[in-house]
Amino acid sequence: MSSYRLDADGRLIVGSVGALGNGQIRTQWARRKVTRFFPRLESVRFDNFWHGTIAMTSDHLPKIVELGNNAYSIFGYSGRGIGPGTVFGKAAAEALLYDDPTCLPVTPKEHYREQMASFKSAFYQWEVNAVLGAENRF
Repeated sequence: MSSYRLDADGRLIVGSVGALGNGQIRTQWARRKVTRFFPRLESVRFDNFWHGTIAMTSDHLPKIVELGNNAYSIFGYSGRGIGPGTVFGKAAAEALLYDDPTCLPVTPKEHYREQMASFKSAFYQWEVNAVLGAENRF
């Protein structure tokens, strides 16, 4: 899965799923993705890279946890958070502004714990590494 968008300064942002190994692998992967969709950008210099962990849930649905008075934690977009994150963020602002949790798209929970999170994270990273290894063989 990949995503492309322009930021406020007109820079192309390229996104993907998973930590893509070392800097060299990330650069090669991003170059292939950009060149595939935008061949004229083949020689454009990349200024920055970053990566993080995607908050996946077993049912692939976002969760809201009420952290206390006037505080929510919203997570678990499972790699698809750009649109839903905007909707959930606006709803959370309204819920807090009007002290009305019925504004939220899902009912807040007191706590949430994903089962076997460490194992799943290691497995997903193993899959990414396996795919990258296969890509680097061709």
